[in-house]
Amino acid sequence: MNTLVFFASPNTKGNTYTLMKRFLEGIDGKIDIIEVYEKKISPCVDCKFCYSKEQCSIKDDMIDVYNKISNSDLIVVATPMYFSSVPAPMKALIDRLQVYWSKKYIRNDRNFIKIKKGIILGTSGISWNNMFNPLESVLNQAFAAMDAKKIEKIYAVDTDEIPVEKNHKVLQDAYKLAIKISQEFKKNNL
Repeated sequence: MNTLVFFASPNTKGNTYTLMKRFLEGIDGKIDIIEVYEKKISPCVDCKFCYSKEQCSIKDDMIDVYNKISNSDLIVVATPMYFSSVPAPMKALIDRLQVYWSKKYIRNDRNFIKIKKGIILGTSGISWNNMFNPLESVLNQAFAAMDAKKIEKIYAVDTDEIPVEKNHKVLQDAYKLAIKISQEFKKNNL
């Protein structure tokens, strides 16, 4: 199984990192982590270059990201919630998924689509009812563009009071989900 992780936190040792690390301890196969804050990914400029071919006119780190998305079986977005959504660098990456949307809906090219599984690992310092709905809406669109289906999620909330490293239940849930996914992949690909 090829797992692609978008690590969308600027804090490389914080709550989101801890949750992601525990999840990945249960994943079999090759794991490729993209630290989104370290990548040079410009925002989409709506040039419509991708309307005619499966490429982007902007030549930056996103070119490598496209290749990794295409080769993945599992896509994980590990992100803190910033004002009900993902941080700006992750949003720039999501906007550049226009290449895949254009392939399917502008050029009507459905060839060579590899269905993947999607996982959201989200963190938030506080909590309120339905707080992750806007974030899920954005990420569900991103997963759809990348052909990731069967989205599952683990959320760690109130991390200002209980850091993820001390939240044994959420860490256990993340690990169990990873084990389940690894077992399902082995079973379906033997």
